[in-house]
Amino acid sequence: MIAFLVVSHRSPGQVLRLVRALREGDETYVLVHHDQRREPLDVAALEEAGGHFVSYGLVVEWGNVAYTEMLLRALSELSEEVDPDWVALLSGQDYPLRPLPDFERHLRESPHRALLGDHWQLDLSAEPPPPQREFYLRYRYRHYAPPRPLATVLGRALGSRAYLRELPMGLGMRLGVKPPRHPFGPGLRCYVSSDWLTLERRAVRAVLDFARTRTSVMSHYRRTIIPSESLFATVLVNDPSISVGPAPRLLGFEEGSPHPRTFRAEDVEGLLSSGKHFARKFDEALDPRALEHLDEARNQGI
Repeated sequence: MIAFLVVSHRSPGQVLRLVRALREGDETYVLVHHDQRREPLDVAALEEAGGHFVSYGLVVEWGNVAYTEMLLRALSELSEEVDPDWVALLSGQDYPLRPLPDFERHLRESPHRALLGDHWQLDLSAEPPPPQREFYLRYRYRHYAPPRPLATVLGRALGSRAYLRELPMGLGMRLGVKPPRHPFGPGLRCYVSSDWLTLERRAVRAVLDFARTRTSVMSHYRRTIIPSESLFATVLVNDPSISVGPAPRLLGFEEGSPHPRTFRAEDVEGLLSSGKHFARKFDEALDPRALEHLDEARNQGI
């Protein structure tokens, strides 16, 4: 069985469409964490579509520690209640490019136990130049959100050991403080990757075991920025029993933009020939023809 964990905060109609597409698989389970503070999702309609709603009472924002905590709780729930062979994390703006049985076969035949986006080792011995500097600041420093006047005073008092910056997506001001020690070293190298995961059962258990037992590392990550883009890669790449392979998802970026671009109908032919199983992102309100074309292709077995 494949369990899909769908994380969303907008476009509930598109989320329901995605859930129905995911349920086309021979044996799939779909768990949806939708932020009901934004555009509420009709839970009864979700259940009718074959999905299961979950909420952990966390204030989940992009990049905050609650997002990572939510992922860990959802992985734990899936492991305990469903025990799937694989778990695939999707956003509400992902969509399948190929029939779901093809994806199931791809995972059954995979020599890997975890599929991640590009992952790379982060050297924390000295501050690097951009673009690696961004990740050094995220994971070498611990971050706090004191009131702005106090943050300014503390930043000046700490001098070179601290920095101040306004985070994107409305996350506010953060004071980054460089501790004298960090939990990484030869036995636990720090890695960075996308946090859109596809994990086999043993990889899920490795992540959950790490989160439960490596308390000092988890304490450090809870004070970092976007911990999910380092925690999972660090756990999995450092584990010699886990082979890590390429992600089955395609993202398109405009030059210079940190956010994926929205695919349109004219992109569909290229997406179908990409060899990937999913792509992100789509917006049904912006161009519904893209999803219609993908549904047609998938139903024809292309």
